[in-house]
Amino acid sequence: MTEESGTHAPFLSPMTNNPLSLGHCPTCNREISQAWKLIEYERADGDIGVFAECPTCDEVIKPQENKNKGD
Repeated sequence: MTEESGTHAPFLSPMTNNPLSLGHCPTCNREISQAWKLIEYERADGDIGVFAECPTCDEVIKPQENKNKGD
């Protein structure tokens, strides 16, 4: 076995407190997991943007940050 050569992409913090969630679909409100991420990019302001597929809507979406229900 050889050591990892560092060829994996760096881990970037997700938009939510749940590390397995990217956020929710703005259309149907389904939680979108990391598995549905299509592309991650750096915006002009330095923040990370994400596009993902919603398995319910079958559309490419920009996941929205999950809000706490008590807010």
